[in-house]
Amino acid sequence: MKVLSYNIQFGRGLDGVVDLVRTCRAIRGADIICLQEVDQYWQRSGDCDQAAEISGLLPSYYSVYGSSFDVDASTPAAHGAVTNRRRRHGNMILSHWPILSMRSFNLPKQHYADKFNMHMTCIEAVIDTPSMPLRVYSYHAGYLEATERLEQVDYFAAVFTGSPAEGGAWSGKADIDGDDWSNRRDAPDMPFSALVCGDFNAAPASAEYQRLIDSTGLIDCWSLTDPANRETSTLRKDISRDIKVSGKIDHILVTPELGAQVEQVVIDDKADGSDHKPIQAVLRLA
Repeated sequence: MKVLSYNIQFGRGLDGVVDLVRTCRAIRGADIICLQEVDQYWQRSGDCDQAAEISGLLPSYYSVYGSSFDVDASTPAAHGAVTNRRRRHGNMILSHWPILSMRSFNLPKQHYADKFNMHMTCIEAVIDTPSMPLRVYSYHAGYLEATERLEQVDYFAAVFTGSPAEGGAWSGKADIDGDDWSNRRDAPDMPFSALVCGDFNAAPASAEYQRLIDSTGLIDCWSLTDPANRETSTLRKDISRDIKVSGKIDHILVTPELGAQVEQVVIDDKADGSDHKPIQAVLRLA
């Protein structure tokens, strides 16, 4: 099973061109794909629904999208009818196998009077792989300050560790006063086994990375396969005027029982469709 994580920077490469065809060429073939920075109706990315476009370019995948940034992008017509649209910036999960359930979480946000900041997102999908159901998370932390990322880690750790005990999208009996709320289906699982992928804006030596590992028990796939190179950067340009984080800030983490199944982790140095590089882990599942 190939699992890939990629902050696509809304499809904008270092050449300044937004090209989702190029983006999808870099991710096609993975079994589970976690994306960050997917736009819906932003002028900078062509005023389009990128989640829908990516799904259209990869029609053999199941997909879900979630955003914590959600503001009005509607347009009223002269005769009074409103075209309702929302400007969103969020995460996406694509899978070769059915996605049984999905949830979206708003990560904590700090206010900075002199800096742009926005709510960041983590989405959770339960995927019905041929071997077992898996929880899969596409996570995107804030880029400004470690203090904010530490709050986000604490929030996520509570969600992550508490999810199995909560059960799936519904639980208990199927009806309420005779109404069937299950749609005549079994409740989807909320398994313990999980993958957490994304742009953490935190390198392995950072306090927020270590707190994430300590509070969840997750294991970094890189530390299992190539610990000597765990600091290799996943960025195409490490430092910009506004964003100061650098190094390996994109990670794929697994719950301990999946650790023995991790065979390889690689960074795609050839992909040129973002300021990040895709990272892919290969797991051998029974």
